[in-house]
Amino acid sequence: MPVDRRHIDALVGERLRAVRKRRRMTLAQVEAASDGEFRTSVLGAYERGERGLAVNRLLRLAQLYGVAPAELLPGGDRDSGQVPGTSQRYPPDSVL
Repeated sequence: MPVDRRHIDALVGERLRAVRKRRRMTLAQVEAASDGEFRTSVLGAYERGERGLAVNRLLRLAQLYGVAPAELLPGGDRDSGQVPGTSQRYPPDSVL
């Protein structure tokens, strides 16, 4: 059974929004802090789960937010390796 990317993108988006809000940053402030590397429209699409996030971009956002990359992934650092909403497990090389 294949992993539902849309579901994963939505879960990552929820984590991104939660961390950004915990940092009390607006999308515009993240764009400014990244010197325009992350546009507000793209950040919003990530947070809504409308756009997938490449690993290098996830790592950069984690750096901007001052958090471990695992915090931006479903399950955070408590991640069991299980794909959320399924009985499947992530392949070992897909987990940061």
